[in-house]
Amino acid sequence: MDSFLRTQALTIILAVYGLFYTKVPYYLLCTAGLLLFVFTLENISDEINTFIIIIKVVLCTMLCILSDGFLIFLLFGQAGYKRTSFILPPVIYAVVQAVCNINCFSGIFPVLIVKSIVVFALSVAIWYVQKAMEAYTDYKDKIILSMQKLALSGFAEKKLNHALIMQNNIIERNARLEERENISRNIHNSVGHTITAASMALDAAGMLWETDPGRAADKARIANERIQMGLEAVRHAVRVLDEESENIHIDDFKMEIEAIIDNFTMDTEIKVYFDMEIIGPGLWIPHEHTEFLTGAVEEFLVNGVKHGMADKFDIWLSADSTHLKISVADNGKSNFNSENAIQRIQNGFGIKKIIKYAEKAGGSTEFKNNNGFFAEVMIPLE
Repeated sequence: MDSFLRTQALTIILAVYGLFYTKVPYYLLCTAGLLLFVFTLENISDEINTFIIIIKVVLCTMLCILSDGFLIFLLFGQAGYKRTSFILPPVIYAVVQAVCNINCFSGIFPVLIVKSIVVFALSVAIWYVQKAMEAYTDYKDKIILSMQKLALSGFAEKKLNHALIMQNNIIERNARLEERENISRNIHNSVGHTITAASMALDAAGMLWETDPGRAADKARIANERIQMGLEAVRHAVRVLDEESENIHIDDFKMEIEAIIDNFTMDTEIKVYFDMEIIGPGLWIPHEHTEFLTGAVEEFLVNGVKHGMADKFDIWLSADSTHLKISVADNGKSNFNSENAIQRIQNGFGIKKIIKYAEKAGGSTEFKNNNGFFAEVMIPLE
C-alpha cells in the first residue's frame, strides 16, 4: 500500500511538471488521470498482468508526447518492472529523442547525453529512495508483527499460568478428598472391625458369665484389647496418611493376612482356610495397597458373619509381577444376586469403598453368590 501511494504521488508530481511544457494541458491531465486509474487497478491485482503493463507504457508515452519536459520520462520507471525501473527512463528518452531528431542528431547529441544522464541519475535516486522506503516499511511491519506475537505470547502465557493455577487447585482439592477417603476407609476397616470384634467378645462374655466365669473374663480381656487396637488404629490412620507409601514384601503381607485371620478366629472361633500362590521371588507391594487389601479381608470376614451367619471361610491369595489378587468365599446364607447387586453394593459402605479404591488403582472387583458370598479384588502391580 505504501509503494502504491508513492507511485501515485510521483505520477502527480510529474504530471504537474509536464503542465509547464505542454500546449494541451487538458489532454495531459486526462492521460495522467487514466494512468493513475491503471496504477490503482494494478495495485488491486496481486498478479503481474502484461496487458496492464502495456497500457501503462502507452499512457506514459502519450504523456511524454503531450509534454516537452524531459523529466516526465521518469514515469517509465513506474510503468516497467521494478528491477529495470531505473534503466527504462533514460533509454526510452534517448531513443525517442534520436528518432524525433534524426536529421539533426549530431547537433543535439551533447544535450541528449546530458539530459539522459540527468534522467538516469534521477531514476537511480528514485529507485534507491523507493527501495529504502520499502525496506523501512518491511522493517516496521516486522516490528509490529513481532510486538503482536509478543503480546499474544504474553497473553497465552498468562492464560497458561491461569490454567496451571486452576489445575494445581484441582489437584490439591483432589488430594484432600483422597486423603479424606483414605482416612474414612482406614477408620472403617480398622476401627469398625475391631469394635465389632470387641462387641462380639463382650456378648460372649455376657453369655458365659454365669456358667463359665473364666472364659467370660478371657472374652472381656479380648474385648478390651480390641478396643485398644481400635484407638491405636485411629492414631495410626491420622499420623501416617501424609507419609510416603513404602513397599512391603509379599511375605510380610502374607503375615498381615495371617494375623487378621488369627485374630478373627480367636474372636469368633470360626474356621478360616488360607492358601496362596506366589509366582516369582522378591515381590514388593505398595504399603497403600496392603492397607487396603487387609481392610478388605476384614470387611469380608465381618460381613460374612454379621449378614450371612457364615461359619467357614476360604481365602486365596495369588500374586505375580503384574497383579495381586485376593479372594474370600464363605458358606453364609447370602441372597446376593445379579438383580439386587447394585442396591446391595450401594447400601454397603465398606463394599463401595473397596470398589472405588480398586477402580482408582486400575484394578477390578467381583461379587457373586456361589453357595455363599464370594468376593474377589484384583490390583495391578507396576
